[in-house]
Amino acid sequence: MPLTHRWPTLRDARSLARPLAAVLAAAIVACAQSPEPTPPVARAPVPEALPDVEIRPLGVVHGDWAIVLRSASGYGAADEGELWAVPLAGGEARRVISWTASGIGAADYLRLGLTIVARQLAPDRHRIVLPYAKNGRATFGGGLAIIDLFSGQFAALGTPNIQWPTRPAWSPDGKRIAFDTYGSTFWQGISVINADDTDLRTVCTAEGFTDSRGMGAFRGCYGVDGWTPDSKRIRFYEVDGYSLIDADTKAITRYGVHGASLISADWYGTTSMVALGAVDGSEQQLLTFDRPDSPPRTIDRAPRGALGFFEPRWSPGTENLLYRRGGELFVYGSLGPGRRVVAAQCEVRGEWHPSGIDVVYLAPCQGTGELRVAATIGDANRLVWSPPPGPRSDFRVVDLAVVRYP
Repeated sequence: MPLTHRWPTLRDARSLARPLAAVLAAAIVACAQSPEPTPPVARAPVPEALPDVEIRPLGVVHGDWAIVLRSASGYGAADEGELWAVPLAGGEARRVISWTASGIGAADYLRLGLTIVARQLAPDRHRIVLPYAKNGRATFGGGLAIIDLFSGQFAALGTPNIQWPTRPAWSPDGKRIAFDTYGSTFWQGISVINADDTDLRTVCTAEGFTDSRGMGAFRGCYGVDGWTPDSKRIRFYEVDGYSLIDADTKAITRYGVHGASLISADWYGTTSMVALGAVDGSEQQLLTFDRPDSPPRTIDRAPRGALGFFEPRWSPGTENLLYRRGGELFVYGSLGPGRRVVAAQCEVRGEWHPSGIDVVYLAPCQGTGELRVAATIGDANRLVWSPPPGPRSDFRVVDLAVVRYP
């Protein structure tokens, strides 16, 4: 749906305050000099600014772009974050959003997958839903806001009585947003709200408890991963597993896996096929399922103590699979059985290029961070962009989405 609000700057607020004060003063003088009251001046209300959020509209763009998240940890307080739009063919990169909020996803939160840019983009790929510090950066928690990267327009979503909505995911039909709810000391469940800010409701709950041995334990739903392609069910990580829940009936369908992390799954296009990293006994596995009740296919395996399989990604239009193990990216399928295409000295983040042939990835440990494109056929590897030094030395590039704007 189109957004109807615009972003006011501090200069806007001051410039509006001066003429408004003048109008009020003139009205008072007129009332004192004449028995005829001055008609009130009709003014449209200025939308409230999003606290600690700065938006620089990108404008309408075309072609292949990377939307890159750069972040710095708040070390127990609010994180700092920036979203950059970078043309993959070369050209000027633009910082579109700078903001402060709890759990944006700095280096110490990376494995939790709190901000996954691709998951939070709308189907039009230029609106994004982000957590923001609605009560100010000094207060833990916050709210959710939709921001249009092209126009800079924004709209806050109403999430009353929820301390911290996080890990939001936009449905493929663009109508609903699912998110984790967090309060006190841990996850409290999963909720969903319409993108037009209506029908906020809890889909399932989570809680900590003391088990029969007197040990602290946890049960319930947490860790939103996204939606199924038909926009009916929410994908999420349960304790030691991976499941789907119908957003309307609340029926849960579980996959027969254990040890799935919060960043270990991906769905293939509009099908029901899923790739999933899991643990089985003494080994870690990369599996694919045609559907929840089908037997899995083992794509790769490694010893329990070795690096696991994270962030699998299906290539556009093919069944080639990209996955990460530490600082290495591998592809599996017609391009080879686990062919390594990237090796770095730190944990990287990779996505397929819209062409479905090359891989676009972030290397946080190289300089101020690098966005690169690596070929899956041959050894070509080119630098696309390296960000300028951040306002703090610990700013790092931590996540990306790759989009093609028509």
